[in-house]
Amino acid sequence: MVWKAERLVSVLENLDEDELKRFKLNLSDSPIRGGYDNIPRGRLMKADVLDLSLLLLGFYMEDAVQVAAEVLRAINCRPEAERLISLSETE
Repeated sequence: MVWKAERLVSVLENLDEDELKRFKLNLSDSPIRGGYDNIPRGRLMKADVLDLSLLLLGFYMEDAVQVAAEVLRAINCRPEAERLISLSETE
């Protein structure tokens, strides 16, 4: 699970301030695949990149990378989404 956190941090750190804000907003409002709840907006908005990666893993466990990639695609950060998937497949 540590490598997933490292991969998430690596990708999320490449987002600029506006992209990170849009990522958080989209993550809090998007319908998430069955069995999962959205991360509360208050926790998301206060989170830095490290805390955000831990929230993703805490709420979405094994699906955290896929959820993050879907949100990245939704905010038009496709290269980062593909990078995240690619990094995750190497482990």
